[in-house]
Order: sequence, then structure tokens, then C-alpha cells
Amino acid sequence: MSFTILDYLQGGFSFIFVLISIIIGLKILTKYFEYKKLQYILVGLVWIGLATPWFPDSINFIMVILFQNTISDALNFIIGNSMLPLTALFWLKVFTDLTYKEKQKVILSLFIIYGIIFEILLFTFLFIKPSIIGSFPVSPFQIVYHPVFEILLIVYIITFMLTGVLFARESLRLESLEMKLKGKFLIIAFISFTIGAFLDSLILRGAFTVILTRLILISASIEFYFGFILQNWVKNLFIKSS
Repeated sequence: MSFTILDYLQGGFSFIFVLISIIIGLKILTKYFEYKKLQYILVGLVWIGLATPWFPDSINFIMVILFQNTISDALNFIIGNSMLPLTALFWLKVFTDLTYKEKQKVILSLFIIYGIIFEILLFTFLFIKPSIIGSFPVSPFQIVYHPVFEILLIVYIITFMLTGVLFARESLRLESLEMKLKGKFLIIAFISFTIGAFLDSLILRGAFTVILTRLILISASIEFYFGFILQNWVKNLFIKSS
């Protein structure tokens, strides 16, 4: 099996994005031990979960470097998609704890049902006809999702973006300049992630676009981190200059 420079670029930048996302997710998660708030655990897991669609590329990158081989298409689909329903549920729990608390049970119930349907369809398609999920016409690093499954994924992407912006908007309404800054970082993070995810799935792949989309996703990770854990040097830089 031969691999192109583009394959190495895509796998390498995916690996960097995933590694940064895991580190940031764990750093946010460990804040639970300092503040004893469950939200930090959930938020940390959410960001790691949002990076799982790029886990297969990262694993393939390591396998290509070591063994000149990749994981199976089925495993690629499972690793890259099966955690999205749980990730969405964790995020919506955090979101509805802050806003729409009175509708929390309804919102969570709806997404539990959607998540169950998503998982059933995912594994049913895997056993019956994997091509309904997607295919790898060029390389194991370049998946093309079937329109049916792509719609299922887009629901999650739009949900994360809309609820993320609404979540961040609450911070912008506070008097604290620090909280306002956190809110701005979160809005930019969710928009960056959405742009990166859409570009990654909708545009033709080339060296420039691969690097661009991964850099956007990496920037989203950093912005997300600052939105929850604002470093003093960042706070001083932006608040003093505002």
C-alpha cells in the first residue's frame, strides 16, 4: 500500500489536532479537583469527544509510519462517529444547566432519542451496507460521507455551534470583563470548529486546504481552552488593550 505526501499531511495535522484536543480536554477536566464542579469533567470530555471524528486519521497516521498499513473502514466509522451522541449529551447537560434549565429534561430526552437512532443506524449500516455511511475513494485519509449519513452528522455540528454561541452569549451579558473575554473566546471557538468541520467534509482535498482546515481546528481547541480557563497573560493582553 502506497501513500502520498497529501496522506502524510492529512494524517500528521489530524494527529496534532487530536493530541492538542486531548491535552486541552484533560487540562479542563482536571480543574474539577480544584473547583469540585462536574461541569469541568463534562466540558473536558466534550472537547475530546468533538475531536473523535479525526481519531481514525491520527491512528492511521501512526500505523502508516510504523507498519505502512491502516485500520479497517468499519473501525474507522466506529471510532470516528460512535461517541458523538454521548458527547452531545454531555454538552447539552452543561448548556442546559446554565440556560434553558426549565427545558432541560425535554432537550436531553430528545437528544437521547436522536442519539439512539444515530447509533442504531450507524451499526445497522455497518452490517448491511457500509457505503451508506461513506467511502474512501482516494485514500484511507479522505472519507466521503454518503448524503444520508452526512445529514445525521450535520445535525450534531449545527447543534454544537448554536448552543455553543448561546452558551457563550450568557458570559457576554455579565459585568466582568474577564467573563466577557471568555465568552468571546468561546464564540470564536465554536464558529472556528464549525467552519473547520464543514470545510474538512465539503471541499476538495489539497495540501493547502488540508493544512488550512487543521489549523482552523487547532485554533478552535486553543480558543475553547481560553474560554473556560483564561490564562493570566491572555487576560492581561486583551483586557489591558481594550
